[in-house]
Order: sequence, then structure tokens, then C-alpha cells
Amino acid sequence: MAAPYKGPLDYIDVATRIVEFREKWPEGSLQQVSLEFVNVAGKDWVVFTAAAYRTPEDVRPGIGTAWEPIPGATNFTRNSEVQNAETAAWGRAMVAALAVDTKKGIASQEEVRNRSAENETPVAPVDSVLASEWIETLEGAETLAQLQAAWEGAGKAGVTRSQSVIDAKDAKKAALANT
Repeated sequence: MAAPYKGPLDYIDVATRIVEFREKWPEGSLQQVSLEFVNVAGKDWVVFTAAAYRTPEDVRPGIGTAWEPIPGATNFTRNSEVQNAETAAWGRAMVAALAVDTKKGIASQEEVRNRSAENETPVAPVDSVLASEWIETLEGAETLAQLQAAWEGAGKAGVTRSQSVIDAKDAKKAALANT
């Protein structure tokens, strides 16, 4: 049984999966299989399929497919629909090749973020002073547990939709992961 979802820190981002893939398969590559634009039920989509080759001779690469609506429904996806579909397809291809860890789920952190943001109702802009205070709190975290707690507090304060707050969390997470 999967562990309950605790927040965006529970998911692995595709960049981390790529690092893991390259460490395990230094001769491996991620390649585009197809790129299509389709209409489903009156809505336009970009569909990206990728392959994760563990070696140049890999006869059974992992294949991953992802799609994004056009236009993107969020600030994370709008005007970057192809890139977002490509990134998600790469992450899924590496998982399909059994080449990266899936203990934290098959979906990538980017996919969860993009889908979560689509389901949010429009809200007022984030108070910049409050966001700055939470950025300081996030930057002051000394462990991933402290960062998670700070992120949850920032969420309750309503500032986690601020890109600067998200960037601060992501930067601190990367710094803590490297210590």
C-alpha cells in the first residue's frame, strides 16, 4: 500500500531522476519517439512520447508518454506545453525502463505540481511581505523535515502559489539533498 501524500516534497523531480539514470546508465540516452498534436473532446493536446535507452544497444527501452492541454491551464504549463509534456514523458520512460527509483511514486514532482495547480480556483495575489517572511523561513530550514514543516506552514499562510516561494523551497531542497 502506498504511503499517503504529504506534499510536493514527496515526489521526485525529473532532473533528479535524470541524474540517477545517468549514474546507473552512463551510456544511456533519452530520445523523442513522437510528438503529436491531437484534439480530444473538443480540446487540443500535445502528446509527447519518449524512450529511455539504458545503452546504445538497448533493444527494450522504457517508453513513456505524457500529454498537456493547449493552451496550458496554469502558469507552470502555459507557453511551455511541449516542454512540460517532454519532461513528464522522459520521467515516465526512465520509470518504464526500471532505471530509476519509484518508491515515491511514478508521477514526477512536475506532473503533480502541474495537475494540482490546474485544480486550484483563482485566488488573489500573494502578499509580497508575507511571501518574503516565508522565504526566510524556508531558507532557514536545516533538515528536509524542517523544510517540509515550513512548506506546510507557508501553504496554510497562502503563499505557496508565489513563484519566489516555490523557488526558495526548491533551492533549499536541492541544497539539503546535497549535504
